[in-house]
Amino acid sequence: MNFIKKYKNFFSDMILNMIGFGIYIIAQQILLLPILAKQVNDDMYSSIVLYISILNVICNVTGGELGNVRLVRDSKYKEKNIIGDFTSILITISPIIAIIVFPILIYLKYTILGSLLLVITILMANIRLYSTCFYRLEQKYKKVIFQNICYLTGIIISLILFKFNNNIYILLFIPEFISLLYALKNSDLLKMKLKKTEELINTIKKFFKLGFVSLLTNLMNYFDKFLIYPMFGATSVAVYYAVNSMSKITSLITNPMSNVILSWVSNSNTQNSKVKILKATLISNIPIILLVSFLTIPFTYIALKILYSQYVSDAMILIIPIAITSGFGTASTLIKSVLLKFSNTNKLLITYVIYFCIFILLGYFFSKTAGLLGFTIANMISRITLWGLFILLLIISKKEEINE
Repeated sequence: MNFIKKYKNFFSDMILNMIGFGIYIIAQQILLLPILAKQVNDDMYSSIVLYISILNVICNVTGGELGNVRLVRDSKYKEKNIIGDFTSILITISPIIAIIVFPILIYLKYTILGSLLLVITILMANIRLYSTCFYRLEQKYKKVIFQNICYLTGIIISLILFKFNNNIYILLFIPEFISLLYALKNSDLLKMKLKKTEELINTIKKFFKLGFVSLLTNLMNYFDKFLIYPMFGATSVAVYYAVNSMSKITSLITNPMSNVILSWVSNSNTQNSKVKILKATLISNIPIILLVSFLTIPFTYIALKILYSQYVSDAMILIIPIAITSGFGTASTLIKSVLLKFSNTNKLLITYVIYFCIFILLGYFFSKTAGLLGFTIANMISRITLWGLFILLLIISKKEEINE
């Protein structure tokens, strides 16, 4: 009971964040994609999957990491009693994103008008993702719920409209637009204005380092879709994504936990509290891996039967390796939240470079010999390797904190 009382606010924040993120997962993974998989052909479905992958990579690297940087560096700004920089950075990177993404979409054979709408959608999603850092910083997790209800409402509206005009470009544009309106009204994006402070250079350096780490992470999470398409075709992308999207529903637990952990860790200043956080992270790892892996297997099978019944026979062989990948991926995500605060960014960078190289090499050779299954196993091995390297960094960080 004392434990529950002591961490009541933490668990409350985590549950609220879990509900908010769960609404987002339901909107995209339970409603949008399974419904579309039954309405459109594999080529169109694969093009939507590829676009969502591009959106997630870009927005996680930019808006998502900028939000994390704000959480990590917030104490520095408070110490100097200053505010600013972040909205300026967000606006500055927007045209850069457009310049990079637009030709990629044209190359992938989206129409010019469609590519323009998709770029605007990505920019809106970027703002939505960054704005959640304000809710996390102020620990106002109910706003995460309301913002994602706006997203869910937009998904429902877009699916209804899609029945009449069959325009794939509106599918994510509408929910992101509605979410943007909420974010502008309820975060401090507009209040912060375009103000620069003396901490700008340090913030930009931190953003670039974490952004590069995030780029490697998200390439690992989504780059597989881009590799599978040229190697195995549109149907394989659909099958692989169907299994992965179901297993990634475990992120319903992972993301809320990691977000709340980072926001709480950001406010942790005493040596004793830091050591406790590092110990708890180490102890909880194996139980998390086992729990997520074992739960993912039956859950993925049931979800496939209900939502992607057309792919069940082809996907069965992939369920176990993807479940194991999900278990180690969940543990790694939680560790990363702690390492962002306590470990040197350069060490994280080196870790992800090693992970990236192992994945590319194993993915190429295993897919040559065992096809889509080989590729899936390569992903599993590289994710286990990343987890092992994270554990090593966590132990080093714990020793450094104790010796201080």
